[in-house]
Amino acid sequence: MSHLPTYGEVPGAPVGEMSRRSFMRRIFWVGTGILSIEFLAGSVNFLWPNVRSGLGGTFTIGSAADIASTQPTWTSGQPFGFSKARVFFINVPAAESLVDGTNETVADPGDKVLALYRKCPHLGCNIPPLCEKSHWFECLCHGSKYNIIGEKRAGPAPRGMDRFAVTVTDGVYSIDTKEIVGGPPIGTATFDPRDTTKIPHCAA
Repeated sequence: MSHLPTYGEVPGAPVGEMSRRSFMRRIFWVGTGILSIEFLAGSVNFLWPNVRSGLGGTFTIGSAADIASTQPTWTSGQPFGFSKARVFFINVPAAESLVDGTNETVADPGDKVLALYRKCPHLGCNIPPLCEKSHWFECLCHGSKYNIIGEKRAGPAPRGMDRFAVTVTDGVYSIDTKEIVGGPPIGTATFDPRDTTKIPHCAA
């Protein structure tokens, strides 16, 4: 039978020091913990509702003159991008005139306006500004296309562009983003029924 010596150096790692095996084991578990935390954080970020700052309230844009002073082309039909509410604010008579080619200037459209939500009804991509080639809104993600008043013309979207209610009080426009109004159903064509295959586009 062997006996450990009762004097001299004690076998094993010195007190307060870590063996190589213990060190590697600790590094492994620390690394595993970090990866688990990153995976969990990524999963929560992916699954959490995609709520955007600013939506859910009422936003005041201003009067027609205020909008025109910020973007003069609004009176000739170009959509006004209002980022706080994530909308294209449409001067409808001027916009229709732009597409028709009559190019009339409408300084104050009264209640003939639309607040089109920039979130594509297909998979939620951000719809870019009006395509100058077609005068349509064209989603670059999957090719959904809408005329200047938000009616669907082509692509995989299940409906036209969603929109928000607009009120006019003493000539001042306000957009209520608390409730999304669903876009017009497929087949709605109250304006601009041009054949998508016969006009140039910005999106494939």
